[in-house]
Amino acid sequence: MGPEGTPLTVVKVEDTGADAWASVAAIDRGEDDSAGAGAAAPGRAALLAGGDLAALLAFAAVGRASHGEPLDPASLLATAGPFLAAWFPAALALGGYSARAAGGGGDGGGGPGGAAVAALKVWAVAVPLGIAIRSVARGYAPPNVFVAVTLGVTLVAMVGWRAALAALAPPPPASAAAGGGAAASPEQRLAARGDRRGGPMELVQVIMSLTKRW
Repeated sequence: MGPEGTPLTVVKVEDTGADAWASVAAIDRGEDDSAGAGAAAPGRAALLAGGDLAALLAFAAVGRASHGEPLDPASLLATAGPFLAAWFPAALALGGYSARAAGGGGDGGGGPGGAAVAALKVWAVAVPLGIAIRSVARGYAPPNVFVAVTLGVTLVAMVGWRAALAALAPPPPASAAAGGGAAASPEQRLAARGDRRGGPMELVQVIMSLTKRW
């Protein structure tokens, strides 16, 4: 009986269905639910990093040219520096150099769309952070028009070039690269991936899911 005299019903765990436990724990069974979440191939990651550097330097060059300022390398680096300092750590932390960010990944998560979403996540953190670093370094907050133009131009540049790369030069499918073109089973993918290692964000997700359930 319950605390108020109401009858209790005992239900087997296996009869509750997977959805009932979705907010409690996520089990890594080897399905391709995280396809593309791993790191991109070294060459592809280097291409992404080089493209990011070029895009941010081009953004700085356009900005300086529009104000009639010199375009020597030292000046360009000084202008782009706050955004470079924010972009690369954010990209590393948020999967900006993952296989999906490079246009890979399965289950509809790859291609130009997946690359654009990955870049958008990084942009949403890195560019405001870059503006904040610039403000601290210069000792004053930039005018609103500068913030608006910076957000708009970098959004188009950073998300656009990555989506274009994924569309024009897509990476080979992960299953083909790993198994000579043969589709890998969930067990093969799990064995190839090895033991999965969690991170701090997964701990936060577990705590939040437990809080939501109880």
